[in-house]
Amino acid sequence: MSLEEDRSIPPGLISRSDLLAAIEKDQLFLLYQPQMTPDGAMLASVEALVRWNHPARGPIGPASFVPMAEEFDMMDRLGAWVLERACREAQRWPRLSVAVNVSALQFRSTRFAEEVEAIVRRSSLPFDRLELEIVESAYIDDFGAAETVLRRLRALGIRIALDDFGTGYSSLTYLRRLPLDKIKIDQSFVQEIDTVHSAAIVHAVVALGRALGLKVTAEGVETEAQQRFMRAAGCHYLQGFLFSRPVPAEAIDGMLDRDGKAPLGAANVA
Repeated sequence: MSLEEDRSIPPGLISRSDLLAAIEKDQLFLLYQPQMTPDGAMLASVEALVRWNHPARGPIGPASFVPMAEEFDMMDRLGAWVLERACREAQRWPRLSVAVNVSALQFRSTRFAEEVEAIVRRSSLPFDRLELEIVESAYIDDFGAAETVLRRLRALGIRIALDDFGTGYSSLTYLRRLPLDKIKIDQSFVQEIDTVHSAAIVHAVVALGRALGLKVTAEGVETEAQQRFMRAAGCHYLQGFLFSRPVPAEAIDGMLDRDGKAPLGAANVA
């Protein structure tokens, strides 16, 4: 199922009871988008992306309901559902790690680290195969608490990534204060690499990431020209429609050979 099939609905049409039913009645499902090595030959990991199979409206994209989950103070429940399902489904790919998005609101819970640990242990997924992605534009109101939580999770082996890097107002603060393993260059820069400013920013971000010992992923790679640029710039991983749209778990199965690797060209299902 591609992104074009996701429908959006006005936020005012979604109620708290609707979202509660979506979680409790298993109306949610996950798609996975591959993250590839720069040459496109190896599938390195997948990012879990939540969708809602609304009984009346069909598949709904997260932009329509995740903000409402935050407004209704339901991110803990939604986040726990996504994490548990992603960890369980990732068991079928022994050589791949899975990335799961985390809302800044979830850090407000003093039990967040304990809950993540419990979910991962229940799934039996090795901790080092889980990566949590924090959106860089999200507002973290208590850096001290967030840092404590993230350090505890990293001590278990879980990796931490800063998503949409360059789109927020405190990028350097995040890099300075949070224990990170990866930064993901926002797709807006990738898609405008033919401009001097975006190209310069990409080179600067890659250099900064490497200087800090962080892995760098470029998001939104859609053309071979973008792939060549990001590979030459030194990105560690690439993600985008050039390689694959978000797909069901079964499609990831088909991209892997018997050794759990993706041969050249096998991941291109756009």
